Amino acid sequence: MGEHPKEELREAQEAATLEDAIFDDGATEAGTPSVEEDTPRQRMRFIYEKGEAIKFISHQDEFRLWERSLRRADLPLLYKQGSNPQPHLVFASPLGVGITGANEPIDIILSPPVDLEEVRSRIIAKLPPGVILHSLEELPLSAPALQGLLIGADYTILLFTSPGELDGVAIDAAIAKVLAQSEIWRERERKGERYTYNLRPLILELQNQGYDAAKEEHRIHLRVQQRAGATGRPDEVVAALELDDHARTLRRDRLYYSDSAADVAIFAAYPIIEQSAISAPRSPRYSQRDRKHDHSEAKPRSIPGRSIAERAGDEFV
Repeated sequence: MGEHPKEELREAQEAATLEDAIFDDGATEAGTPSVEEDTPRQRMRFIYEKGEAIKFISHQDEFRLWERSLRRADLPLLYKQGSNPQPHLVFASPLGVGITGANEPIDIILSPPVDLEEVRSRIIAKLPPGVILHSLEELPLSAPALQGLLIGADYTILLFTSPGELDGVAIDAAIAKVLAQSEIWRERERKGERYTYNLRPLILELQNQGYDAAKEEHRIHLRVQQRAGATGRPDEVVAALELDDHARTLRRDRLYYSDSAADVAIFAAYPIIEQSAISAPRSPRYSQRDRKHDHSEAKPRSIPGRSIAERAGDEFV
């Protein structure tokens, strides 16, 4: 285990509890997964909806959700060879925790092939609540992976407020303020490294679509660029709007790809933002290891006689 074994154990227990809650149909799993053999293979693409019931599960849990659903459906999911075989399951773009998806693609490989309608009926019977299969199709094995084709995404920001709690004029003002800026600096962390980037160029469209009194929800349309190293995140747009105090749902409605002529035509109206154009100037990226050996700033020493609370306050100076 790592430096915090108790935390790792707790996270593992929580993941197991979540998984059991999702798959509570009493079904048994298939036997030991097969590995790649010299048998015919079949690549399929599912388009599905990730709903409210499972929006707070992690991407790892969603991966396990699909693996177990396919195995419970008794479909011959192909596994990669190696000491720790992994199934051939590829998501186009993993959703963040708390974000739903209306039309999410996932590619799988079966071996041997199965009739499409048979696959449909089997998997629908085993999908847990919160997941709806919209369509499936067979693809050539050599078809390019969707991750490398992404160019953008559409989201709907739903703000749940009672009548009079938040008016449309305030939302319009917040949107106008964001769009008027040329720089909105945000901070992220990836693989132990923190870095700063400019969110504003990645926001391609931001529009108030009005208030639905019956559902008590404001709707905001958001279109962002989604390319490697230069992707706009809807949660950070909400933070930039200063609307993150309201109950909300973030829903991805559509992904756009470079191999679709229709998608390329839509995005021809926007400039392509390179990673270098949004990176903070002179913003060094320190890894966790670098920080341990960085002695440029001396750490404050505790003063004898001070309480633990007083010493802890030094962290927030």
